[in-house]
Amino acid sequence: MSKELIQKTAEYVKSKLYNEPSGHDWYHVERVWKCAQFIQTKEGGDLELIEFAALLHNLGEHSDYSFNAEKGPLILFGMMDILGIEDPLKSNILHIAHEIKYGGVETKKPRTLEGQIVQDANFLDSFGAIGVARRFASGGYYGRPIYDPGMKVRKQLTKYAYEREKNKGSSLGSFYERVLKLTDRLNTATARRIAQHKIRFTNLFIEQFMKEWEGDEVESL
Repeated sequence: MSKELIQKTAEYVKSKLYNEPSGHDWYHVERVWKCAQFIQTKEGGDLELIEFAALLHNLGEHSDYSFNAEKGPLILFGMMDILGIEDPLKSNILHIAHEIKYGGVETKKPRTLEGQIVQDANFLDSFGAIGVARRFASGGYYGRPIYDPGMKVRKQLTKYAYEREKNKGSSLGSFYERVLKLTDRLNTATARRIAQHKIRFTNLFIEQFMKEWEGDEVESL
């Protein structure tokens, strides 16, 4: 394994995503990278491929309103050329980056163990305290209200809606539309164990939020 190339890749990704404001910044990538490394120690798989895919999974993203599913992979491919990553590793990374993407009800389970591990690590960053913070950061970035009781929660979020209608609904509603549904999409036993306490915190946050929103907490004093 080329430790030097992995470190070079990490530094490159950090320079590109350091100030990204929607919750998909360098620190998100770093957490996914470390989490994927840990899951690999329990589940196996090609560590080199897992590390590169975890580091690069967001670089080709077009998460603004002009989402372009074709342009993203080309950008990622070009960036891997700059880094000096060669085939077949480059093709395998690109394949994982495509397969692990969240697409609402159309989300796929990656065909390889390496893809499943990176997807799990990415999804796990949506739960817990940091997951809550990222939900509201992305909500502000895309122009969603924190919460609006008049906005109905979409029971099924399509890939089109997720990619192109990020400003629809509320940030709190997105927990029901997306985050809490990710629990059923975790691939590995290790990820499911990690998720347990993070999901409990997420549910407690939602419960406390609604108490404060309704004024129940103040009335009980």
